[in-house]
Amino acid sequence: MSRDQRGCGGCAFAFLALVLVMPLAVVLVSPAVAARIVVDGLPEHAVHLQEWLWGCAVAVPMAALLVRFALNRHGRLRRSPPIRRWTGFLVRGLVLLAAVNVHVFLRKWPSLPGDHVVDDGTTLFGTAALIGVAVLVVMRLWDRRARRVTVEEVRAAATEADQALRRVRTQNDRVRRQAQQVRARVEKLQRSERPGVEFHSLRVFHRESYQCADTAHIAYHSAQNSLRTMASLVRHARRAPYQLTVSSRARAEMRAAAAHLARSQGELRTHVDEGLGMVRTLNANTSDLKHEIRDHCGAPGREWFAALEERVEQAREERRVGNRFGGGQ
Repeated sequence: MSRDQRGCGGCAFAFLALVLVMPLAVVLVSPAVAARIVVDGLPEHAVHLQEWLWGCAVAVPMAALLVRFALNRHGRLRRSPPIRRWTGFLVRGLVLLAAVNVHVFLRKWPSLPGDHVVDDGTTLFGTAALIGVAVLVVMRLWDRRARRVTVEEVRAAATEADQALRRVRTQNDRVRRQAQQVRARVEKLQRSERPGVEFHSLRVFHRESYQCADTAHIAYHSAQNSLRTMASLVRHARRAPYQLTVSSRARAEMRAAAAHLARSQGELRTHVDEGLGMVRTLNANTSDLKHEIRDHCGAPGREWFAALEERVEQAREERRVGNRFGGGQ
């Protein structure tokens, strides 16, 4: 990049800062300027007091909105209930106003007759804007701080993980049996020489197999969501003993609870991965079954297969349309 281009970029940045940031800073420091006008008691400045008081009225909601946009949507405050959330925005907005207005009130020297209401406003308001940005950055970092977990929370999560593990094991057994039964039916059909055999029962069996895989996939997806939550809790629980200032017994209890949760989480992840693999096997066997029904059940089998493929394609198209419109919202 040439020197002229860098110079143009710097000018553009300065212009944007002047146009966007400075007006916000002027509004935010309106209470300090209004207070200084009252304290100085100069008649020529008193005529401007009403304008700065209007700025004071706008400063509070503006500060709350600035805090709202500065905080991360995954932080503590923006995930809290609405009343607590907006109360927090208001309180933090008042803190922001206090920081910038104290600075401006102390930095602005008492005015003398003939002075402007604000002398050297660029420096004064620019410094206030920098202080405001620093305060917002600190608020954002503080809002994202990790929450300390308790032993009770970790134990409850470990109990939930154990229960989920039992459910997943049961689901795995069901999927494994279904996959074996479907495979046996497919092999039986491949050895059969009579067309049209068992069409009705095979059609029902195909639907049961499909529903089994669909139900299992939903269960495994739910377990994966729980695993992500547990992973975050495990990280916090492992750090918790070093953050506790209580007895060594309490730290030992936290370590034991964290180890239990980590062990249950690992077993659950292993069984979920195993179950997803078996679902893929079941889906493959079910796909083979529908082709065998088409090839061994005569005209009814071929008509059923064509109707099934049409429904599958229609469902895929509906999902594509839903994803396209849903992603644009």
